[in-house]
Amino acid sequence: MKKQVSLFILMLSCASAFAQTGAFKKILSEKSTVNKEVFYNQLIEFQKENVEFANVYYQLAKMELDNFSTLDPIVERVASRQRVYNAKTNFGLAKNYLDEKEVSRFPDWYDVPDLKDKDSVTRMGVNKIESSYEDVENYAVRYEELIENYDRAVYHYLKAREGFIDINTSADNLRQLFLKADDSLKIAVKSVGVSFDSSMYHIELYRDLYQQLPYKKKRKVNINKRKIDHFRMNGITPANFLADNIDVWDYKQWSDRFLNLLKVEVDGLQEEIKTAYKFFMATNDRMINGDECIQAELDNLKFQRIINLITKYDNESVLIDIFQYLISKLEYGNKLTYERNCNDLDVPPTDDFLSRKGRIYQNLYTSFQKADSLNGSIISSEHGQETFQWFFDEMMPGENGSAVFAGNQKDENYKSFKTELQGLIANMKIQTFSTDSISECYEADSVFLLPGAFQEGSFCTSKKLNLNDSLHVFMGQRGSENLLVGAIPLGEDYQKEWEIKPYKNSTASYFKIVGDSSLMIGGTEGRSWISQFTSNGSEYFTAVLRSGDPIQNVLVNQLQGSATVLQQGSTNFTLSQVNFNGKVEAVSTINLTGEYAGMIRQEQSLWIFTYNRMDEGSTITASVYDEKQAKVLEEITYSFDAELKEPAIIKNDNEYMTLVSLNSFSDDEIVYALLNYEGEIIHETIF
Repeated sequence: MKKQVSLFILMLSCASAFAQTGAFKKILSEKSTVNKEVFYNQLIEFQKENVEFANVYYQLAKMELDNFSTLDPIVERVASRQRVYNAKTNFGLAKNYLDEKEVSRFPDWYDVPDLKDKDSVTRMGVNKIESSYEDVENYAVRYEELIENYDRAVYHYLKAREGFIDINTSADNLRQLFLKADDSLKIAVKSVGVSFDSSMYHIELYRDLYQQLPYKKKRKVNINKRKIDHFRMNGITPANFLADNIDVWDYKQWSDRFLNLLKVEVDGLQEEIKTAYKFFMATNDRMINGDECIQAELDNLKFQRIINLITKYDNESVLIDIFQYLISKLEYGNKLTYERNCNDLDVPPTDDFLSRKGRIYQNLYTSFQKADSLNGSIISSEHGQETFQWFFDEMMPGENGSAVFAGNQKDENYKSFKTELQGLIANMKIQTFSTDSISECYEADSVFLLPGAFQEGSFCTSKKLNLNDSLHVFMGQRGSENLLVGAIPLGEDYQKEWEIKPYKNSTASYFKIVGDSSLMIGGTEGRSWISQFTSNGSEYFTAVLRSGDPIQNVLVNQLQGSATVLQQGSTNFTLSQVNFNGKVEAVSTINLTGEYAGMIRQEQSLWIFTYNRMDEGSTITASVYDEKQAKVLEEITYSFDAELKEPAIIKNDNEYMTLVSLNSFSDDEIVYALLNYEGEIIHETIF
């Protein structure tokens, strides 16, 4: 009985398998007569009833893979992923449920030839299933790589395009863009090129992967790179990466060209501007604070070329005002340095020497004024420093860096010119021995002055004048004897060159260097006297004047062999003509108001200057005295805003005069003015 039951079950199994095979054969036989959807649904229904029937999975996997090959891999991503997943799953199930006997019986179901050697047929069927599974597994991986590279290609291209647009819309034109050129712009431009290169790299991978997948219709993926020729018109329209022929803007070529343009146009300009400015700062410091004899070769500096280049990019930039100022400052510095360090003549300060200085400072002031005016325009022009930010960030940092620079330069210019005026005043004091009183005693013999002696029997000085490096003049007493001594410095000791004894041993209250090798001394002994000596101590003459008033000035006429002496009394002035024999030839009394300020000879007349302080300001009156007629022909008044203190007049030439004075409100301030002979003050400046 047991055997009968087993046999019956076996017969039922065979009948069931035969029925399965028959039903499946019927489905496959109708494949060509029904559409794919019907065939697919038939397979699905069969699979539901026969879950371990291997070939149904094989047939489903082939259909899924076929459907995958007809999809657009980019547009139909969800379906593509589902199809390749389904194909992989069904090939796996087919592999799992594979019946080798079934393969040998129905080789056409597994797309292998029907051979007599059934073992070979079986192996081929098994291999077919396994290779199909491996292929679809590879397709799944490749598909994800294709999608990733496509997306990266599009992403990097869009990034390059957006960067390009951001750069080009950050300015109205290429010129303005160059104005903002700094490291951040270079980085941005370079990033555009890098992004484009990345896009092209991934599009190449996408194209290669596309060819490896079993698509029936494939895009050509040809890249056509278009050159960006125009700043505004090109590079903006998007690219269609789904086309067979993809037109892309060549952002890499644009990036390389733009970076090269920056290197040529902007980096070159930046380097030129920075180099020129650094040269100015270094040279200016050497000129203003150094003692070198240097001159800036302005023609070789190409500052005007730099101004032209700056103007090309932004004609409203304060950098134009700055470089125009730099030119004028170097011109001023050249003149200042030449006079201070290159033309420092070791000669005593005579009237001619001071006249020459007056002309020099007149010319120097013109350069100072031009520089000061252009320096002021850095602030007053209202030009901004928004452009060329790379310059201001490094050279003039801060929101108002240019204004700070202008302020510092103004202070420096005023200080430098004031220093020159202080030197001029110092020379005027040297000319008249107007030095501070001292008290030093020297042990004196016929040759040397040795410091450190006791007062009794030694030569004690009340004043010392360093006439130059090789001659110092001492004024003092040896016992009861008044003396002027000229001596050569030898370290702390001195070697005597000459010795002058004033008229009748009186005190010399007046002193003036009147020539390279002569000087005047004067004093009062009952009446005033004047003596001329050579620089080696030899006496030319001594004249006793008719008035005992203090001597204010002496003008020497070497050609006529005479001297004009001006004395000031309590109520009037006295003019005396003295010849070189010591004879007083003429005496005139002149009634003038005010304090003495100077005397010059202008053509055939003497100009005597007096000054008066007013409630506001001061006046200088020039009394024009005709010596032949012995009278004042006219009076010319100059009105000053400043209150003058100890003013002095220097004759520059036959057109202009210089006034130098302390300011009565502050001894630290100097008033400098240029006058003509018509009563006009050309300029008046307080330093």
